[in-house]
Amino acid sequence: MTAGPTSLDDLRREIDEIDAAIHELLVRRGDAARALASAEGGISIRPGREAQTLRRLVARNRGAFPASAMVRIWREIMGASIVARGPFAVAASAPQSGPDLRELARDHYGSRALVLANESNMGVLRAVAEGDATVGVLPLPDSDERDPWWRNLTQIGERVPRIVARLPFAALGAGSTAKLEGLVIALASHEDSGEDRSYLVLDTADQLSRGTVKSLLSEAGFEVLDVQTWSEGPDRRLHLIEVEGCVSDDDSRLAPLPASEDAEGGTLRVIGGYAVPLTAEQLAADGPSGAAA
Repeated sequence: MTAGPTSLDDLRREIDEIDAAIHELLVRRGDAARALASAEGGISIRPGREAQTLRRLVARNRGAFPASAMVRIWREIMGASIVARGPFAVAASAPQSGPDLRELARDHYGSRALVLANESNMGVLRAVAEGDATVGVLPLPDSDERDPWWRNLTQIGERVPRIVARLPFAALGAGSTAKLEGLVIALASHEDSGEDRSYLVLDTADQLSRGTVKSLLSEAGFEVLDVQTWSEGPDRRLHLIEVEGCVSDDDSRLAPLPASEDAEGGTLRVIGGYAVPLTAEQLAADGPSGAAA
């Protein structure tokens, strides 16, 4: 800021100059994003890199401009950049009875993203697997579900989606979407952002308690955060386990778990993960509200 603007006209002129500079940088950013898409051969979903960018911006935020408003602006910029790279659509769960995740998807991917409503979770999975949508937004796993959608991610194949992000990455307000949460799936791998959590599925023949599952995973070297279990017939159990860190397919800890006194062991598979969202404390760096220029 130059020294000593003393009149309202001077201050407004300075804001006009800043606006022009911001716009020029946005034009440059758009050109760079398009060049990147050309070099990468199309749209590349990079939620890990996006998380790193937002964390860095929030950490360096200062002055009167609210951190939460800055995150909203950058999410719109990121969403517009993705759309500019090529065809992009979001399949969002929107059942007749249950949480409608379309607005959650729009908050994250921006106003220009094409958001498609799906009345069933299977419809979202199918849209992503068949290429009708680039990403899908599904509700968080619920231990009371009779037919949880996440068990479909245990299949093997190139067209099997993975969990790649969690929404919202930042709670941006007290509106209708403030309490909604969801997971993003895509035909991509979970990208390490430096602060992550992963979802594993343990396939066993035994009915194991959550405590036993947690002990097996802890002995294998994982820090277990949550365990949910689903029965698939009399002789098969699927245990969804959320663990700390980014777990890749070639992680040595994913080897079949050995038998213990309480269980025969089982097959362990990673189905994706997400960058840990920004906390309320991190966003509390909001400065005082100011008058519009």
